[in-house]
Amino acid sequence: MKTSTTRQWLRGTGLLLLGLTVMGCGYRPTRFADRPPVTDAQDDHGIARPTARTFIKELHQADVYVRRELVGGLDPRRSPAALDVNSLDEVPRSSWFRPPADSHHPLADYPRDGPPKPPFTITGEAPTSGMEDALVIVDARGLPYELQPDVPGHPGMRSGAAVIASRLFHALGYRTAEVHIIRSHEGERVAATRWPLGVDLGPTPINDTRSDDPNDQLPHLQRRSLRALTMMTGWLGLKRLRSRNLRDVYLGKPGLGHVQHVVAGLDGALGVDDYLDERQWVENPDREDSNFFLRVFSLGLSPKPPAVQPDKLDPAVGMMNEMVLEDHYDPSPPFEPRDHLLPGDAYWAAKRIAAVDRTAIAAAIQAAKLEPLAENWLFQVLMLRQNKVIAKGFDQTTPCEVITIEPPVDKRGARLVLANLAVEKGVHSAAAIEYQISYLASDGEPLAKSRRKLSPGPIVTVPLPAGLSAHDYIVVRVVAQRGTDERPPAFEVHLKSQADTFRLLGIKH
Repeated sequence: MKTSTTRQWLRGTGLLLLGLTVMGCGYRPTRFADRPPVTDAQDDHGIARPTARTFIKELHQADVYVRRELVGGLDPRRSPAALDVNSLDEVPRSSWFRPPADSHHPLADYPRDGPPKPPFTITGEAPTSGMEDALVIVDARGLPYELQPDVPGHPGMRSGAAVIASRLFHALGYRTAEVHIIRSHEGERVAATRWPLGVDLGPTPINDTRSDDPNDQLPHLQRRSLRALTMMTGWLGLKRLRSRNLRDVYLGKPGLGHVQHVVAGLDGALGVDDYLDERQWVENPDREDSNFFLRVFSLGLSPKPPAVQPDKLDPAVGMMNEMVLEDHYDPSPPFEPRDHLLPGDAYWAAKRIAAVDRTAIAAAIQAAKLEPLAENWLFQVLMLRQNKVIAKGFDQTTPCEVITIEPPVDKRGARLVLANLAVEKGVHSAAAIEYQISYLASDGEPLAKSRRKLSPGPIVTVPLPAGLSAHDYIVVRVVAQRGTDERPPAFEVHLKSQADTFRLLGIKH
């Protein structure tokens, strides 16, 4: 009798837990407010000048290699959605990010101050950008610049990388320090970086906000512009994100200015850091074979690897080719925002990269003033890497965007017209074979029968059944089916009923 009662109790408890699990797994969509999308974060209100942040390398390494590993391993929570995103799933203008004023000519507003105007005055001060071998000058207008020489024997390699990467980050929408190729007072080719732009406040805090900046309200780990940065570094072959690559500056008069967050010091991009690391390893007399097992079984007596210099196409080109490895998306030291990169963040980065056309890439390369062989090589490699990074980002989700909402015509109901960016950009790995369409209320309850629609190409037309207009808030979920068992996250379109048609409230990837 007791056994039977126990079985019934266990069975009842199991059913209860199953029911609670099913209820807990119910999907409840995000609800958008009925208001225009935010296009400007307005985080440039006048504030008192914050204190310059002192960067201590040892503390930073302990933080990223010890604290980050412990906290990340013990925290079961999923990464929250990015907070610096508007209802159209875009990052609005802010002190961190500025969408190009002209999307067709993203480099048109790159030169703000231009190269330094002679005559130059050497200040004798130490560089504040973190480039240890830089020379600080003031030009004829009183503007400060830092001049960085090239690697001996490799004219154009480091200076060219700084010029090209700075322009491409600008084209992506990041705030950058402008860099120009000039001849120094000694006639040497150097990269002239306009720095500091205002008052240098030191490296940007990665894990937390600035307590002395009232405009800095969003946790930095929840900024899409930071999370997506490693997609950009993957494209441009930037092996390291140093403290000098992300800097804060105070712009404006004391009490009236604001903090701006700048990407700078990109001279290690385009495989330059990889080349310098490889050369340093070769020139190290104590270098060890990279094969761990060979070192162990030989009791450390295996001969040193031969001192073979890294093979490169041209002295002005770093060690970068068309292969984008997973390590390229994971710069060193560990960049914690990458740990929180969500599919929508990677997709946004891929869209930004896809918007940089070949004309902008060519213009960025030409500004480096390299020889034709190096220019042609870099152009081809950047184009090939661009396609691979775009494909990686588009594979993360359903890569669709809203074109328009067509109102009912005659007997045909309203239709939602989408663009499949994967097909449009020729990224076939992310192109859908067909789509699963579902219609939900704001609480996640189904509103109409789900539809499976074959993809007609770059344009996807989703019917909006007449019965949907009886509901005030509608969510259309579109999931790409690519012929595999794995389904990417859905693309959501949130609509509001309006007379006999619908109005767009927001989208979510």
